[in-house]
Amino acid sequence: MKIKSEMHIVLLKGGYGSERQVSLQSGNACSIALKENGFKVSEIDFNQSSVIELIKLKPDVCFNALHGQYGEDGNIQGLLNILKIPYTHSGVTSSSIAMNKIHFKRIITKASEDTTDPINFPKSLEINDGKTLSVKNHKGPYVIKPINGGSSIGVLLVKDNNEAPLKKTWPNKYLMAEKLVGTRELTVTVLKDKPLCVTEIKTGQNNDFYNYDAKYVSGASFHELPAQIPEVVSQQAMSWALKAHQIIGCKGISRSDFRYDPNNSKLFMLEINTQPGMTKTSLAPEQCAFCNINMAKMVRILIEEATYEC
Repeated sequence: MKIKSEMHIVLLKGGYGSERQVSLQSGNACSIALKENGFKVSEIDFNQSSVIELIKLKPDVCFNALHGQYGEDGNIQGLLNILKIPYTHSGVTSSSIAMNKIHFKRIITKASEDTTDPINFPKSLEINDGKTLSVKNHKGPYVIKPINGGSSIGVLLVKDNNEAPLKKTWPNKYLMAEKLVGTRELTVTVLKDKPLCVTEIKTGQNNDFYNYDAKYVSGASFHELPAQIPEVVSQQAMSWALKAHQIIGCKGISRSDFRYDPNNSKLFMLEINTQPGMTKTSLAPEQCAFCNINMAKMVRILIEEATYEC
């Protein structure tokens, strides 16, 4: 997308999924950055009636600041394709694959297994068909999480089977379980097909892992940038992030999350985010800033990468 003077950008934010509040914060930060570029910005807190408003506004580009259901799973991307409105971030296929953690894991594993550097994931575990969310044939800590979802909403670390919650109290219907691996949380942002750097996320004493509070409560986590890890691991994390980004066809920006086991010098990929957060505590803008790309420049790059798929 060629940048023109006085471009009209419609910023989509909010929505009505579980990540609404995060999306509103991302949208507010991106709105400021878009205006710093001199763009005319109209903001839509997206709902079912917003389609008519979107058509009437006739934007040059839609900046997608929606997270989670509808905004990150291919739905809004399909709508914008039909309307032939260029939009930021990834398209239908890559968004829907990334949103489904099981499909993403299978595709990336298969695509990389015969390469010189196959991408590893934590071992998948089978959930027992019972009242509690315990797993079969596994001793030790494990993680249960929604197959579709983000911002660590609904993610639970189970250290002992006796701690497993009742299924009926779980807010999500479709769940998956994985062995807990590694002790160090890492993440890599890819911007315009370039991996930026590796951040290590260190959480406070009240958080066992990088959960929702650790992500969005001020002071609940500390980001070490760049991560103090062996150079070979840093390069592997950036290589895997770019490889996954390209395998599923991501566009604009993505952020890949990892766990690192220093005792065995082993890296594990967890997932990829096609709509990484843009809040004050978010990792992608922080990594961009470390690489001398401020918010205004970052959103401008995403506008330049905007397209539709039909």
